[in-house]
Parts: sequence; C-alpha cells; structure tokens
Amino acid sequence: MAQGPPPEALTAGNSVMESNGTSIFVVIFLAVLILSAVLIVWMFVSLVRSELEDERRQMIVGKASTWAFIAVVGGDLIEVIRTAVQQPSGEPASPFIQLVTAAVVYAAFLGWFKHKYGG
Repeated sequence: MAQGPPPEALTAGNSVMESNGTSIFVVIFLAVLILSAVLIVWMFVSLVRSELEDERRQMIVGKASTWAFIAVVGGDLIEVIRTAVQQPSGEPASPFIQLVTAAVVYAAFLGWFKHKYGG
C-alpha cells in the first residue's frame, strides 16, 4: 500500500510557500508606498520650483495645479456624498490616500500640459 508524504512534509512545504508569498506582497506594498511618498515629495518640489522659472513653466504648472485641484475636490465631493448616503458604515478616505491621489492626478495633468505646451 503506497502512502503519500508524511503530513509534516506537506505542512512544512505550505509554510515555506506562504512565507514566500507573504514576502512578495510585503515587497510590493513597500515599493508602492515608497513610490507614493516620492511622488508626493516631487509634487511639492515641482510646485515650489515653478516660482523660480520662466513664465511658460509657471503657466504649465499653474494649469496642472488648477486641474488637479478640481479633480481632487470633485473626488472629495463624491466621497462626501457617498459617505452621507451610507451613514452607518461610511468612512472617509484616509489623508494619505487623498495625498497620493492628488499627486497622481497632478503628475498626469503636468505631463499632459508639458506635452501640449512643450516642456
């Protein structure tokens, strides 16, 4: 009568697999977290640096800032309405998520306006 591997071997193999799977998710999470922080810092540096540059650069950054602000406020307005409708279980988005969203929207608009006006 042929029997499979002992239960200890299966358990040990599964724990190694779970350990590797968990470490991959941790690495991906940390990479996204670091990328988000870099994007936020880049957004603020870009805004401050625009004051020191020529008028064309100021216009591009100004337009990107305006449209990013409109998009983020629009998203916040939708979030407020959604939270009001789901009163018992609705929790607003965390400030970090709002900052990351603002940085991503700003980067997208900045890239688009740089392409449109040259930059």
